[in-house]
Amino acid sequence: MTLTLPARAYVDVSAYDRERHAIWAREWQLLGPSVQLEERGAYVAAEIAGWPVFVVRTPSDELRAFHNVCPHRAGVIVWPGTGVTGNLVCRYHGWAFGWDGTLTRARDFGDDTGLCTGGERLAPIQVESWRGLVWITLDPSAPPLVEALGGFVEECARFPMEQFRHGHRLVRQLACNWKTYADNYLEGYHVPMLHPGLSRSLDMSTYRVDVPEDGYCVHRADTAGGSPSAGLWLFRYPNVALNVYADGMNVERIVPIDVRRTQIVYDYFFADDIPAAGAAMVKMSNVVLDEDQAICEAVQRNLEAGVYERGTLSPKHEVGVAWFQRRVAVAVGEA
Repeated sequence: MTLTLPARAYVDVSAYDRERHAIWAREWQLLGPSVQLEERGAYVAAEIAGWPVFVVRTPSDELRAFHNVCPHRAGVIVWPGTGVTGNLVCRYHGWAFGWDGTLTRARDFGDDTGLCTGGERLAPIQVESWRGLVWITLDPSAPPLVEALGGFVEECARFPMEQFRHGHRLVRQLACNWKTYADNYLEGYHVPMLHPGLSRSLDMSTYRVDVPEDGYCVHRADTAGGSPSAGLWLFRYPNVALNVYADGMNVERIVPIDVRRTQIVYDYFFADDIPAAGAAMVKMSNVVLDEDQAICEAVQRNLEAGVYERGTLSPKHEVGVAWFQRRVAVAVGEA
């Protein structure tokens, strides 16, 4: 019998803080589509579980990533979001940095002779691009991205991901812990109850979640017509869902804001400019997300009510949930 994580894992600030350091500071994280960083000087600035970071394409056409924190007095180098910059200058006091992160000038500081000798610099972050997607990790000792992705890479090999063009982004904030939403994604047990439209398109008797290796899992189901799905539904621990088809894909990121708030980011890619089929995909995703948001926020409220402690996972339908929760428990030292 496999038990769920305890309710406190979803509501305690201390549990979230342990996850920040044990999971989010160590795992490779998807930051977004490479198309956002095609132009030299283009940057993307975001937060990873409370850590402000940014990636920039340098004038020499390299990707560089740093913590978005000035070593002077913790100002920001670029404002959150996307843009193009000709230099790296703190927006607070104007300290300037080279594209490698080293301090080049402390504006009107006085005697800055001792500062600009390489000791003061932006904290670097590992960054890599894989098949049109940019990833970062805060862990300087993390293995290379492709090595970390493991079998996830082979699963995607037959799809022409680089040929798809980014066509749409959907961002939604949910009032729930990030794991509440991830748990929901990792099983199809709820689909007949919550997603009538999605359920009608699938033969739910064939729905299963497999865990080929410890870093990711795969959803599989035949279509309602009885034919195998032409797509691939993958979840890469801890927070990336990749749904890829012959003519497009959508990438979903589960981004923790704090212990009770989560941001969901959907990026849609199509073989051509958004066709009717692509518009239908976006519309269906919105419907499914509405349905998932309602139940995940209700579950979060119930987790906080103090009645529920922990439950039992189905060995038939909740294999993915069991795998995911075990990974979390091991990471935070509670396995």
